Amino acid sequence: MTTSFVLLLAAAAPAADAEPPAQPPQPIAAMVPVPEGPGTPWFQVVIEQQLIIRVPAQRSQLTNFSASRNEEPRKREAPIVWQEKKAPKCVAMRNIIGMQAVQRDSIDLITRQKQRLRAQLNRGCRALDFYAGFYMKENKDGQLCEDRDEIHARTGAKCEIDKFRLMVAVRDED
Repeated sequence: MTTSFVLLLAAAAPAADAEPPAQPPQPIAAMVPVPEGPGTPWFQVVIEQQLIIRVPAQRSQLTNFSASRNEEPRKREAPIVWQEKKAPKCVAMRNIIGMQAVQRDSIDLITRQKQRLRAQLNRGCRALDFYAGFYMKENKDGQLCEDRDEIHARTGAKCEIDKFRLMVAVRDED
């Protein structure tokens, strides 16, 4: 009797704030007996691995639904003004740890390096759809790139990223 081996990949999707694993998950081998004989049917098994990364949302003025209307916003000593700068066309997915919906048509991605990248969504997409965070499918290069990749809202919306802009904090000295 001949025995075939089928490899099953066991990998759990890591949390967005978890450190990347030191080594990839090890395949698990399962022995499947294959009957012999002239009329034995053969079946093809295709195993695909798909990793979906969840990015949690952080509260912003646009998405803070629980704040009462009479409550006064916190006052800061020196308000922060964000200035847009040129940003790379791609960002490593493993570096994105959070997001905020701050404008109608864009979201801010927060990275492990404490940088803020503004992701301009394509036409017809609203940042408010991403109030609960988003998901992204990992691709071969592990990068989230403008004009290529889509992010998926938990509400079901899918949007492509048109452009990234690096946000730099500038103190407003009024």
